[in-house]
Amino acid sequence: MKLNAQEAMAADNVFSSIRETGKYVGTITRAEKIVSKNGTQGLGLSFKSNDGATADYLDLWYQGADGNKLPSNKQVMALLACLKLREPVDGEVTFDAWDKTTKSKVKKTTMGYPEMMGKPIGFLLQQELGEHEGKTTDKIVIFGVFQADTELTATEILKQKTSPEQLAKMLGSLMQRPVRDTRRNKTASTAFSDGRPVPQSTDSADDLPW
Repeated sequence: MKLNAQEAMAADNVFSSIRETGKYVGTITRAEKIVSKNGTQGLGLSFKSNDGATADYLDLWYQGADGNKLPSNKQVMALLACLKLREPVDGEVTFDAWDKTTKSKVKKTTMGYPEMMGKPIGFLLQQELGEHEGKTTDKIVIFGVFQADTELTATEILKQKTSPEQLAKMLGSLMQRPVRDTRRNKTASTAFSDGRPVPQSTDSADDLPW
């Protein structure tokens, strides 16, 4: 037995939550199919970084009840590209979920995407301030997605690039405005907080390089 300083320090972060804007690498711990009361469809995501910190509600609402795609659909497509999944199959997933009654985390089994669970992924996460019932809310949202081992973005993967160049630019844009304040902007946008449009996904599965 020999002391591993990195693992020893990681043990202190087991119950910590990600609260700061930045670049994170880890694994997907929840990939849940979610539907809102008004019929909006979403992908419920939770994430655990390699140092043990967690982000439990990185949910992406991608399709309205009317069938129209929402802005977050582009993030979902980027995630699939970075995971190299053409069309993940529905199935049961089990993960830790917060129970309001016991006020603790319990195991929950529901429908989701098993192929995404436990997969390494990289996220650029951004602090977002919002407003709910007159009170300010503070949460972490997905700003960008990249492949964990190569640091390639969705565009680079789909274009079969081998050298990661876009991530540094994305991170630079993110850190120029680390906090997104939606309280001052009530209009929905299809762009990132700095005005940069979210990368478009490919329309044809035949064009995918895997």
